[in-house]
Amino acid sequence: MQFCKVYKDDYILVYYIVSYYISDTSGEQIEMRVEKEGKPDIYAEFILPAYHCHHAYGFTEAELDKIERFLRNNAVSIWDMGREEHHAESIA
Repeated sequence: MQFCKVYKDDYILVYYIVSYYISDTSGEQIEMRVEKEGKPDIYAEFILPAYHCHHAYGFTEAELDKIERFLRNNAVSIWDMGREEHHAESIA
């Protein structure tokens, strides 16, 4: 599910909530994917709430730091949207 688009000077970042799940050992988790629009081979995948980037290709370390900061700054909205989507899927 698409979370949002962030417009940069020369490209657009698209943020996706890939999955929301509850682990017996780690509790609630959300997997996020960020891509440069039109270039899905440039991506980063993060697990929240640890904000751990477990896969990335094509982004610099500085860009990954900015993406992580964006995720942290928008965590409340991300969690709300992830939980709502999970709830809607469990009802259907």
